[in-house]
Amino acid sequence: MELLIESLEGDIYLAYQVQGEHKAPLVDHQNKLRTFRSLEQVREHCAGEMYQSASLLQSTAYDEMCGFGESERNATIMNLNWF
Repeated sequence: MELLIESLEGDIYLAYQVQGEHKAPLVDHQNKLRTFRSLEQVREHCAGEMYQSASLLQSTAYDEMCGFGESERNATIMNLNWF
């Protein structure tokens, strides 16, 4: 299982568990989408989990300003070397 973290708006992060083609967002105890304010907060939250890797997905500034659709997205993926 992999951890994918998506950066939104600079200080909002969403985290997903990825296993093969299945991608599921992390949710809180009320089954609401869990948001994080920093990468460190995500790392602390996931410390006890058994992930094989962690990656950060960031949109380019151009994509954020122009609002391209998902198929035209130019995102950067970085390996976080946490696990």
